[in-house]
Amino acid sequence: MNMDVAKQVAELLALKKWNQMKLAAHFSVSQSTVFRWKSGSEPEGHHRDAIRELYEKEFGRSSDKPCTQVKLMGKVGAGQEIYAIDDGGQNYVDAPSEAHPDTVAVEVSGQSMFPAYEEGTLLYYSRTLPPGDMVNRRAVVQLGDGRIFVKTIRPGTTPNTWTLSSINALFPDMVDEVVEWAAPIDWIKPR
Repeated sequence: MNMDVAKQVAELLALKKWNQMKLAAHFSVSQSTVFRWKSGSEPEGHHRDAIRELYEKEFGRSSDKPCTQVKLMGKVGAGQEIYAIDDGGQNYVDAPSEAHPDTVAVEVSGQSMFPAYEEGTLLYYSRTLPPGDMVNRRAVVQLGDGRIFVKTIRPGTTPNTWTLSSINALFPDMVDEVVEWAAPIDWIKPR
């Protein structure tokens, strides 16, 4: 049994854009076949090759190589207004030594989180959570209108809204914002 295939399928399924049904359609197989692959069943040769190719496309690396680089998703606002992270590019940056396969990086743009994060600092994250799970913590956040920031999350004044705070006192709080997701910062690489 090729353990790498089961691991590759499991890691693909951990990405937000893939689930068993979407992978099944992508590979022209049944959903139960994808489940069997994830459980360790060996796929036919052409499917094994297709899984490896999709894995390398999504993660920019082969599963048998250490994770030395991660995808740079774009910029994240720290005083600057940055809109939806561009995940279509093929820019990569050095990975932290303990990076997960789904780790990505964003680059800080602006000074609202200075001195913690200077312009050009890289922030690494590997998962997104509901904003309520990140109260009083710094996080990469995406707002309902698509803007992306790095801020400290606090409850808003109305239900289902959030106040986003800066470290730098020159930048006022963003009050009663709708936050789609918040990502805990796993690693920081100063510029």
